[in-house]
Amino acid sequence: MKKTLSLVITAGILSGVVPLANAAPQSIEERVQRLERMADNPVLIQLSRRLAEQQRQIQSLYDDVDRLNYQLKQTQEKLAKQYKEADERLSVLESSQASDKESQGDTVSSKQSEKSAQSSSDKDMTTHAATQKEKRAYEAAFALMKKSDYQGASKAFSNFKAKYPNSDLASNSAYWEGEAEAVLGNGKAALKAFIDVYETYPASLKAPAAMLRAADMYQDVGKQKEAKVLYEKLIQAYPKKSVAEKARKRLSAMGTGK
Repeated sequence: MKKTLSLVITAGILSGVVPLANAAPQSIEERVQRLERMADNPVLIQLSRRLAEQQRQIQSLYDDVDRLNYQLKQTQEKLAKQYKEADERLSVLESSQASDKESQGDTVSSKQSEKSAQSSSDKDMTTHAATQKEKRAYEAAFALMKKSDYQGASKAFSNFKAKYPNSDLASNSAYWEGEAEAVLGNGKAALKAFIDVYETYPASLKAPAAMLRAADMYQDVGKQKEAKVLYEKLIQAYPKKSVAEKARKRLSAMGTGK
């Protein structure tokens, strides 16, 4: 009643019904009687209801804005995390020479695992050293990656792989296509690219990293069982590589550590 009366007084002042300070003085009883008559006025009651409804609508809009701001903040934090992870992976720019040096430092058991993986795959593709033309095409695609043009990079790497499937840079192209798609949030496309690396090019130096990232993508798309199996397979195939330790940590976080 107090709220309605307050709205009625406001409406009355605006409409000139309630006397202002310069109007003729009235007794308290007369003022109360006037306000009671105003409170029973259908027009003012309707106006009061409209004002109350507008207040509710305004409050609802404020609530919507707060919710949207919260959702926007969550999205920004998620994107920032994805870009940070991508930058960390891109900070160590791979090259065939650097990869060769890394492979030379592997243990004998790791090398034997790689040979076993190679001989057990029917899909293994015979590759040749990249030509100058292929190197230029690969470097152009990788330049897009470094510029954060992930969509353009993904397309360029995909085209390279289709055009030069026997190049020793084809597996690298498939891997970085997967990373580009992962940054874009396309988990299924990234998974497909990573699987292509270790299934089509199991002897590739990118195969272990591709297996790790494929397992990560399985987790991202909600396939926990497949992720666990692939992490375990990676540990068995490359027990001495750094990716194996990462796989162990992933399994531990899933509650199934080895």
